[in-house]
Amino acid sequence: MFQNNKSKLTMIVPIILIVMLMTGCASKTTASASAGTGVVTESTMTDTVESSGSVSAKQLAVISWGTSGTVQEVNVATNDKVKDGDTLMKLNSTTAPADVIQAISTLITAQQNLTNAKESNTSLAEAEVALNTAKDAYYKALGQSYTLGKTVGSADYNAILRVNVINAQNAYDKAKDNYAGYSETSDSDTRKAEARATLAQATLDLKAATSIYNYYTSTPNAMDSATITGNLNLAKAQMDDAQRAYDLIKNGDNSDAITSAQAAVDAAQATVNKLSIIAPFDGEIAVVYSQVGDVVSTGTEALALVDRSKLYVDVQVDETSIAKVTVGDSADITFDSLNGIKATGKVTMIDPIGTSTSGVVNYTVRIELDKSDPAILIGATATVVINIGAPQSVLFVPVSAVMSDAQGEYVTRIKSDGSSERVTVVSGQIVDQTVIVTGDLKKGDTVQLYTSTTSSSTTGNSTRNFGGGGQPPAGG
Repeated sequence: MFQNNKSKLTMIVPIILIVMLMTGCASKTTASASAGTGVVTESTMTDTVESSGSVSAKQLAVISWGTSGTVQEVNVATNDKVKDGDTLMKLNSTTAPADVIQAISTLITAQQNLTNAKESNTSLAEAEVALNTAKDAYYKALGQSYTLGKTVGSADYNAILRVNVINAQNAYDKAKDNYAGYSETSDSDTRKAEARATLAQATLDLKAATSIYNYYTSTPNAMDSATITGNLNLAKAQMDDAQRAYDLIKNGDNSDAITSAQAAVDAAQATVNKLSIIAPFDGEIAVVYSQVGDVVSTGTEALALVDRSKLYVDVQVDETSIAKVTVGDSADITFDSLNGIKATGKVTMIDPIGTSTSGVVNYTVRIELDKSDPAILIGATATVVINIGAPQSVLFVPVSAVMSDAQGEYVTRIKSDGSSERVTVVSGQIVDQTVIVTGDLKKGDTVQLYTSTTSSSTTGNSTRNFGGGGQPPAGG
């Protein structure tokens, strides 16, 4: 028995070797065949720098109540436009603390006393008006400074948005796992197509939930904080100047009366203003937190106000590219979570101070949108492509015209007399069915196109082309 098995094995081995040798000798050979002609075209292209960031508004403030009480009036709704100084909400004065109720009566008396004092000295009254204007500007700037470090959304609302993100993430993970289960299934399988569509929708839902959550949990960035602080310092300096001008022209006992009356008005007015939410700038109501009948306390968030007249995106550009970017460069902007929405803008600011992260130095570049589209959400992730440098003319040939041999890449140019010649080229970026090339070509030249045909042979190697006739062009 053992001898018979050994004999069979001895016969099988040569047969296997012969089959392997025959199989190994066969190889696929790609030959290039003529496929008509094409034309060299010319166009202009511009170098770009791409980065991403979040959409921000010119001004954004979450305004809180300055005292406690019951909300009596809500004069605005989400998306309403308001003006600087508009009264947006009011508390029922009878539900306010005793000191606020007393301030209402005190303010009436103080205003009358101030009017009486001004009647005897016009110059002093004018200085008083200037001082009041400066103080109003200071208090508004001071009110804006109170928004620093606070998120747009309340803690409860942000918690709800966080749950939405978690749910969206779970739905995405489930859809991803489900689609992965069809990895070996044909693309024509209906169940695989449905799984893919479900995964795509889950991806969009996750991006949208994340963008909204990031917006309502965001706080003014470093640049906005610096602007708010700078405005406050300027308003304080202007108020001090107005105070000094007022002090220079006051005279006699009447000046003392005006000073005393003004101080009483300011103190009473500041207390009475706690009963109202007053718009500190022109803008649009983003969120309304307080409703009629709500019982609020000092610090309770009333609403969020945003000035969308100018939208911008701050992006990071690394040190290898920042030197190419200049103020005034145009930019194309798309939004990850806002399908179909596109925008244009310009570089308006380049921060000269870089920050180092993991050994890479980045610089902040601000791109201001040309138009404020109401469909663009504040905080949405934006992809920004900055157009740098002057447009340059480049030549294009059909992809199937580029061949490759031992000498490198080339195209075959057809002369006017019907003869052909080899023209060495270097290929670059592929755009649609054409490829950028550099070489001794000019616009309008006719070039030979090729198509690839594959056959089996046992000897030799042949040259392949990208799209028919040569190696894939560099950058393809």
